[in-house]
Amino acid sequence: MPGKIKVKVLAGRNLPVMDRASDTTDAFVEIKFGGVTHKTDVCRKSLNPHWNSTEWYRFEVDESELQDEPLQLRLMDHDTYSANDAIGKVVISLAPLLAREANNANGTTGPPGGAVMSGWIPVFDTMHGTRGELNIIVKVELFSDFNKYKTSSCGVQFFHCPMIPPGYRATAIHGFVEELIVNDDPEYQWIDKIRTPRASNEARQVAFIKLSNQVQRLVGVKAAELGANAVVGYQQDFDLEGEAGVVARAIGTAVNITALPIPNLHTNIPCTQQSERERDRYADRCEREKGSPRHARHESYGGKDPASSVPAQNASLNSSSTPMGIHRRSSDSDLSVTPKGSSLNASAGNTVTGGAILRPSMNSNNLDMLEYPFLTMTEYPPGFIVHIGGTVCARSVKLVDGGGESASRAAWWAELRTELRAHARALRCTAVLAYSERAAVREDVCVLSVSGTAAVINLDCDFTLDETAACPRDEEPECRSAHVPYAPGAGPYRAELALCGSCRRARVPSVMLATCAKPSRLTAYAKAITLTAVAARGRRSVGSEAGARDLSDQLPFLEYELHKLLLAKLRMQGANALFSLQTQIAIGERCVMALASGTAVRLTALPAPTSPRIKTSEHDKNALEIQKALWDTFNTNKAANGYDVCLPGPEPSAGSLEGEEDRVPALELSADKDTCVLELDEAEDVETAKALAIRRSHMPVYTSALRTLSGAPPHAFMQVWRARLCGAAAGERLAAGSLAGAAYKLRRLAPAALAPSVFHLDLPEDEIQLMVLGTAIPLVDPSKAEHTNGTEKQYADTEDDIFELDEEQLVKHDPGEDKHTPTPSGQVSLTTLSSVQGSKVSRRICSLRLLFVRETTAVRELGGLSGFLHSFTSEVLAIVRAYTAALGGNALTSLYLAHLLLHHHAHKNQGQCLLSVGGDVVHITY
Repeated sequence: MPGKIKVKVLAGRNLPVMDRASDTTDAFVEIKFGGVTHKTDVCRKSLNPHWNSTEWYRFEVDESELQDEPLQLRLMDHDTYSANDAIGKVVISLAPLLAREANNANGTTGPPGGAVMSGWIPVFDTMHGTRGELNIIVKVELFSDFNKYKTSSCGVQFFHCPMIPPGYRATAIHGFVEELIVNDDPEYQWIDKIRTPRASNEARQVAFIKLSNQVQRLVGVKAAELGANAVVGYQQDFDLEGEAGVVARAIGTAVNITALPIPNLHTNIPCTQQSERERDRYADRCEREKGSPRHARHESYGGKDPASSVPAQNASLNSSSTPMGIHRRSSDSDLSVTPKGSSLNASAGNTVTGGAILRPSMNSNNLDMLEYPFLTMTEYPPGFIVHIGGTVCARSVKLVDGGGESASRAAWWAELRTELRAHARALRCTAVLAYSERAAVREDVCVLSVSGTAAVINLDCDFTLDETAACPRDEEPECRSAHVPYAPGAGPYRAELALCGSCRRARVPSVMLATCAKPSRLTAYAKAITLTAVAARGRRSVGSEAGARDLSDQLPFLEYELHKLLLAKLRMQGANALFSLQTQIAIGERCVMALASGTAVRLTALPAPTSPRIKTSEHDKNALEIQKALWDTFNTNKAANGYDVCLPGPEPSAGSLEGEEDRVPALELSADKDTCVLELDEAEDVETAKALAIRRSHMPVYTSALRTLSGAPPHAFMQVWRARLCGAAAGERLAAGSLAGAAYKLRRLAPAALAPSVFHLDLPEDEIQLMVLGTAIPLVDPSKAEHTNGTEKQYADTEDDIFELDEEQLVKHDPGEDKHTPTPSGQVSLTTLSSVQGSKVSRRICSLRLLFVRETTAVRELGGLSGFLHSFTSEVLAIVRAYTAALGGNALTSLYLAHLLLHHHAHKNQGQCLLSVGGDVVHITY
């Protein structure tokens, strides 16, 4: 699928002064793609140049180069008697435009304007930051063909959204796709010794962008081979292995999606009546299908409408008595050879359409035969999760060799995935949800980790329904997902099980840990809180093999301490379940540290947490004081979280706390270790118990029970904290202080709630560093809601923007298009959630991924390392807003900001940082 790129440079503004004699700049732009370079005319003596030429600069390239290579615009200052000076660059990945143009070429209705990017884009310099803006127009045109051996994935859409995106319905789920690439890091090449720091940083930035584009293309090719047209829950990471190179990894879930028809908003039918009619229509359909083993489902055929498929063939594919074909192994990445016979069932069920072999989608028949039955999505519709078995995890310690190869790295991850699949099967589960991969690298030692939630799933549920429109089923209680999938005596390990507090029929665990979000049908208390735990252990050996062996021996003890502390904190809050669990390992020179974070909730189906008890010797004089402090903190946390009252339900004993005593429990010297929260047999345990007795209050986690402020955009933030490394206590203080500091800095938004935050722990030299990425969501003030009569004031705040976005840069909104209020002019919302609360996604445009490298030799002048990092982060978020507006959106959902590295040489006054940022560009209305 060859294509054509057309670029036009219109103007620039707010350029820096490059000619000190006249305080002006002689600016021109070099436009480069691949090996072809064009130059604009020189605009003399102006800081706001205008290029009057209407010439389009054209590039004609093939499809693979379109997806891999970025478009580079270098802004230069012309000098007559010396070399031209570089001002900055604009590096544009064409993947967002290619996805939109491919949809238009395939006949899919795309957004207005086609594959065009137009607007003011900040010019970024790796040594000085942002240095003005360029007004550019970029167009991409594709020429469709039917090459069955094509190596592009232009027709596959990518979503960072951890669920089926709003406005789409899933017609088929094909399963897990992955890819990784190993390449040299330009920072460690021999030429880096003779080139300037700016040239080295730019080479590294462009190389990482190429790797990002290439790994996305390969994942898209695998998804297209499976017959999918989209990848949801897309995750991309970089592993910096020093001189061994850099590993670009990507995982996702291949699905077939179709856009839902946009309702006619000009009709006079109120929204409530329309939703009721849709609900009644679906209820009638459920009644007609009642009695059938599963709902009717459609298979994907080359991106065509599933409704146009042959009915007889659909009937045979969806029949429960007909065996389904086995998926092609996702690890078979060689596209030039015929798939292995053991990986593909060449039966009549496989359909050949347009030269491409399409495999049947994942369903109940072939789920057990999949090599990796993993799903990277974290949020699922009601009825999809049948039972939650628990969190499963696998880790491995590896030595990074000098000549890293993709095959060896892929084999490492394949081993862990196979082990994780075995763990899920031991829990009698068929799939792993919210699957994620992490890698921690320190010199020549790396720790690979995979984790997810083992569950029994129902692939026949409708991915377009919400809780209110779900098909009622009396035989499926709402608490079913909390029931364990195994018999009480048939579990893989000894577990404390109790009767379900809601239905009183099945068994539930005493504590639930899950990496996915809370299922919407599970009844829980309204308030949820963020919970963090940090554990650390010292390293006895640091050498290559000895260090790796010692690290492998330390990991089981580290995980045990982390798990024990996490359960103790969960009990102290009065909660019994932890969702969105994230666990990561950080390797330092003298210690290894683990951090776990998640959202703690109180489920009514699970038994109430018991009062905290400690076990100690009779000679401990402080035991009674610690026991009383723990009891007081337990009651205070329970009351603050609202867990001390009973939710209304059919049975009063569902979540009742009436059986608890009001007095402090007696100190038991010979109590069973499993019944106490801590055993005070070491000095560290005493300090941990005292830390648990400290009462900390943070902003609550956003749930559907909270009422958001209408028209108030979310506030995405990133905070980086550093402290001296002095054991696990430093990590605990840093984790608690980061949440308290974020709440203090966002106090002007009160009342507000936090989306589930993302933590990144690192151990540079003798310091500990913690990055927190989150989103604050303004809530309705209960004291003021009574006076507003249900209509809140529209909220607009643009004072945080570094660059004022012009009105012509934003998408024009027709006031007569619908009755919703558009976002304020110049406002681009950023959120880590999959949607903006209180708004409606009118259309989803594309996914966006950017990567930046920043270096400075004036760290102290910028306010220290913290000032340098936060100014760089502000510039990056401003550039992200400008890209979002230029692509036609006014919001970026599913925002991620990965902190790849942060180097600091205090004696050289030098700092270097590398950030990767991205999300889904959408257009919303309030």
